[in-house]
Amino acid sequence: MSLREHERRILAEIERQLSEEAPELAGRLEAFGSDDPDAPVDPSLTGWRPWVACAVIAAVTAGLLVLLFVLTPSAPPPSPPDPAETAETAETAETAEPADTPVAPAPVGLDPPGTVP
Repeated sequence: MSLREHERRILAEIERQLSEEAPELAGRLEAFGSDDPDAPVDPSLTGWRPWVACAVIAAVTAGLLVLLFVLTPSAPPPSPPDPAETAETAETAETAEPADTPVAPAPVGLDPPGTVP
């Protein structure tokens, strides 16, 4: 989609003002997106130092993850139910009162039996 003549003039004016006010930024923006292989590249990204920094960060992160997994206590595996316990719980369930029977509330203002004021 091409620009109209008015839009082209506005864009040219913006580019001219940018090159006057911030020539370094204008130079970087000219190289941005160009297919020119000779375009200036930021020299700080071509060295080995950024890669070493990334490797150190990755190693520290991996080390912390290993420590997390090693030092985190694991839950004991669930033990199978003991047959004697299941028989006892079945007997107590049969002898227990049903849960739907109402329980009379304690009288208000009276101490429970066996307590001394």
